Amino acid sequence: MKIQTLKRSGVLAAVVLLAGAGLTACSSSSSNAASGDCTPKHQGVTTVAQGKLTVGVIDIPPFSSYNSGKPTGIDISIVNKIAKDECLTPVYQQATYADAVQSISGGNIDLAVGTIDATAKRLKAVDFSASTYLDGMGLASKTGAKTVADLEGMKKVGTIDGYLWVEDLKKILGDKLVTYPSSVELKADFDAGRLDADVDAYGVQVLQFKDAKGVTVSLANDKPDPRVGAITHSPEAAFPLTKGNDGLKKALSDGIESQRKDGTITKLLTDAGLTAGLGKVADTQYVVPAS
Repeated sequence: MKIQTLKRSGVLAAVVLLAGAGLTACSSSSSNAASGDCTPKHQGVTTVAQGKLTVGVIDIPPFSSYNSGKPTGIDISIVNKIAKDECLTPVYQQATYADAVQSISGGNIDLAVGTIDATAKRLKAVDFSASTYLDGMGLASKTGAKTVADLEGMKKVGTIDGYLWVEDLKKILGDKLVTYPSSVELKADFDAGRLDADVDAYGVQVLQFKDAKGVTVSLANDKPDPRVGAITHSPEAAFPLTKGNDGLKKALSDGIESQRKDGTITKLLTDAGLTAGLGKVADTQYVVPAS
């Protein structure tokens, strides 16, 4: 499984602007799909399949996991509640960071989940819902490292190529920084003692090192270093959806904001062992600028 949460802004948007005119002709309104006593909270919500909300699932536990057709995770819980409120049946299928935006643009799915950051480049191809939570940078070490400054005294530090913080860390750490293609190789070298610290997505690390004795995982965003833009201005995860589908965007955004206000999202985060601080998104969604 290749986990790359804070990807550089261009990777996910290998961009095909196929959906400029909105949804395909087979789109239908959730109000038409409503039956029995179910009344959707929003009218005029269109989806690619009548009465269904088709969702691409990127595997990045604890946020989302396809789980052999039985999806689980924080994002899944959020979407399930919104789908229920809109009288839609959620239909999940596997997705990757490489194909999610193209699947949305091509009218194959309505949205995707899996800690996908709102970026200016991605906004050329898709719209984004309101933010769900922050996408944090984690520091795993046996020395209790909590800040970027703590990494400077180490011999070797590993991270994943493509993350938004990589270029800034290269300037700070120089050849002390080693990059890897995925979390699997990174953790393997850290576990083998070839690295003093493992720098990865915080949520991923909490799960990876849950039972690791002597290893601490800290959220670098708690003590941001002005030299690292990705933690000074934390990227915000949201759900990418079909560009121009204002009805679906409002339904998703209102549902997310409702779950934020009533504490649902905070509880989902803390139940997964994550800090409640990840739920503190900006009043106005922070969109990572184009590089």
